Amino acid sequence: MPKRNKIALVIAGGQIGMKFSEKLNGHTPSLSGEEIMYWLPQELSENLEIVDWSHQPSSHYTMRMTSDLVHILNKLVQEGIAGLVVLCGTDSLEEMAYLTDLLWAYPQPVIFTGAVLPPDMIGSDASINITQAIMAARSEACWGLGVMACFQDQLFAASEITQIANHRGSAFMAPDRGPVAEIVGEEVTILRVYKRPQILEGDFSPARNVELLWIALGSSSKIVETMAGEKEKSIDGLVLAAFGNGNIPPSWTPHIKTLVKEGIPVVLTSRCLSGHVRRMFSFEGSVNKLLEMGVMSGGHLSPIHARLKLAVALGAGLKGKVLQNYLIAK
Repeated sequence: MPKRNKIALVIAGGQIGMKFSEKLNGHTPSLSGEEIMYWLPQELSENLEIVDWSHQPSSHYTMRMTSDLVHILNKLVQEGIAGLVVLCGTDSLEEMAYLTDLLWAYPQPVIFTGAVLPPDMIGSDASINITQAIMAARSEACWGLGVMACFQDQLFAASEITQIANHRGSAFMAPDRGPVAEIVGEEVTILRVYKRPQILEGDFSPARNVELLWIALGSSSKIVETMAGEKEKSIDGLVLAAFGNGNIPPSWTPHIKTLVKEGIPVVLTSRCLSGHVRRMFSFEGSVNKLLEMGVMSGGHLSPIHARLKLAVALGAGLKGKVLQNYLIAK
């Protein structure tokens, strides 16, 4: 294998590859892979393969595009690549990393990283994040740990990381969990072992049209009513980010019931930061009533993770109890 022992640096856009344009009066994705290489110490740039794939902002990405990225990563490993670093925007990094983790069956580590500030701004974290991400991808200690994200001298599990700020270096964290590893100097030290989500293998793509509705005080049922009233349903599945244990306004329930009857998987989650779907009450719109009508429980999943996991499951053809078990598996 000609690429054995090499690390692949896959450019997938975001502010980490942007610089200021006087003409457009703003930062645009314009840095090439060769320019990014200049930031790296010589010993790290050796045995590094640049894959200059995309320069789009991460807010332009879709699940299908991220699935295409996973196919590229698969191909690189099959060609002998020993580890992978993906540079992308912070807007959707946690979702892109988690979706990749749901599909990643190889022992080689995949390290996502980005930058809170573009490289030409004072205080940018671009160079250090790339450098440390490559160190992690080269480390044997990271083999078998799946997909992680590298920020602020730390590695976080893709299934645990979330963005808590958009204006400071410590923009990412894993609530209640903390980092999986830390990088001190040139050493990568594993702090704890974590359980990855179940991996679904196969030649399939996630379902395109899985939607997420966030429920707030007094939320109108107009959107879900429109979804339920369509003769030809435009959605493949729906995730509800519900109050507390998973309760929703009573005005939503007849429309949710219609969707379930017509075979659209509806998954219930809690909008709480560390929430779980819990059966406690039996009033209209409660978890008990929703599960009785055929809504599926998202268990411990966050709304964002439930949407991605549902899309992967539907793409793989999972249905009924098999789908439900996959969603709540820890």
